[in-house]
Amino acid sequence: MVNASGAPALAQRWGASWLGRHPQRNLAWAAAILGLAIRWTTLVVTGHLTGSWEYDDAVYFGTAVQLVHGLLPYRDFVLIQPPGVPLALTPVALLSYPLGTHAALEVARALVPLVSFANVLLLGRLLRHRSPLAVAAACLVLALFPDAILASSALLLEPFLNLFCLLGLLALFSGDRLTQRTDLTIWAGLAFGVGGTMKTWAVIPLAAVAVVMLVRGRVAQVVVLAVATGIGFLLPCLPFVLLAPGPFIHQVFLDQLGRTGQAGQPILVRLEFMTTVWPGLGVPPGHRYQVLAAGAAGVLLAVFAAAFAVLPGEGNRRMPTQLEAFALLSVLLVGVALCWPAEFFYHYAAFLAPFLALLLGLAVARLERARPQLIAAVVGVVFVGGLLHAAAIPALLQRAQDPSALLASTIPQGACVVTDESEYTLNADRFLAREKGCPVVVDALGTTISISGSQVPSSPQAQAAAPAWLGYFSGATYLLITPLSADRIPWNRQLESYVERNFHPVLESPVLLLKRNPAVPVPLHLPLPPVSPAP
Repeated sequence: MVNASGAPALAQRWGASWLGRHPQRNLAWAAAILGLAIRWTTLVVTGHLTGSWEYDDAVYFGTAVQLVHGLLPYRDFVLIQPPGVPLALTPVALLSYPLGTHAALEVARALVPLVSFANVLLLGRLLRHRSPLAVAAACLVLALFPDAILASSALLLEPFLNLFCLLGLLALFSGDRLTQRTDLTIWAGLAFGVGGTMKTWAVIPLAAVAVVMLVRGRVAQVVVLAVATGIGFLLPCLPFVLLAPGPFIHQVFLDQLGRTGQAGQPILVRLEFMTTVWPGLGVPPGHRYQVLAAGAAGVLLAVFAAAFAVLPGEGNRRMPTQLEAFALLSVLLVGVALCWPAEFFYHYAAFLAPFLALLLGLAVARLERARPQLIAAVVGVVFVGGLLHAAAIPALLQRAQDPSALLASTIPQGACVVTDESEYTLNADRFLAREKGCPVVVDALGTTISISGSQVPSSPQAQAAAPAWLGYFSGATYLLITPLSADRIPWNRQLESYVERNFHPVLESPVLLLKRNPAVPVPLHLPLPPVSPAP
């Protein structure tokens, strides 16, 4: 027996009995709280809340700190991402005035899991018209998805990107149907546009929505959605576009599209992250994980084929609903987008999580019509396995270093420090310089990419950025060099010789800290090379 909402009577009775009058909402909240607890525990256990381990932390929060202290990204320093996440972090960056950058950074890190918490709740609300089991399956997948947990263990773009994509979907869909209201379409477009300022990948689910609309003949609605999206993207970016139009266009768009030199990751390795087979960083040795990833992908394809090609859906119709069509198309497009380019980092798969979770929830809703008890048991077993999988993440993650006290005792307050990883200076409260003429380098790799077009500093092409780095070194009182500096700075003999002649080490572990020799004055008004060539 099936009720009017399409949920099996067995699941409906179970939900009403154990979860109160609003089982879908209560299940979403339970999954969101579980995910939040896991993310906060991971932050604390691994030391990521207080230490230094993720390069991107410094890029986005460092940009926010410089912004609230009067410096503009794109014009005054390089930022090769849209400004959405730094803008979102500016309220927390203001805490750097009374508390310092270390405490402010800790607050920002602690808040990121709350963004993922909101994402689970939004997904639950998007599926609230489906059965409790479907909502539980989708929300638990998103709450326990390893890459979504990893992306919340630092200041990364994906949780913020997913938040605004889900907000857009929530405005667009009423149940399984696309809204026909112009005002909601505008709100959805604005949400997707703001999501694009977090990361331009927001265009991928937007394209999936547009395809579903066009299939239904809603050309005018696609136009409204596209215009609203453009406005949503432009409004947060407008101050930067007006004050530095050339650098903004070059760094946000051309530098991203024109990157060269990165060796591609095999598709099977990417599947390890996308199918959650490997819940840690890096690539594990051997091929068994790749075989498991291929097997997991095959199982998922079989589940989707059974759910959407064999079994009937709402009203015993075999054709996918509009929401199901979007979910299928978005998983396909995002999956292809993650497999296509050469560049792939561990947290990229977190972008797939909400769309895969949505599709799995919708698949469960169809499958449980045929075998409700079996599907409920399968969901329960997968939940236990997923929970154990997520619990293993802290053991697999690299422990964060925390030399902040040592650096703070060695570097005077307000000294000019140039580094290839600004997270160390943020944690030591030595990020902001008071010395005149101090170069501002927030994103070392992004700076090399912006000037040379190459994201491999050891390549010949990257040597085009070497003169700029010589200028940065010339303006510094301290150089803080990490073991990964060769992945960010285009070292050559001229740079090495300059450092050897003009600096001496004052700290050699866990990072190399160099201080300018007393006999060598710091040039105060050195004309630095441009941080971005004119477009």
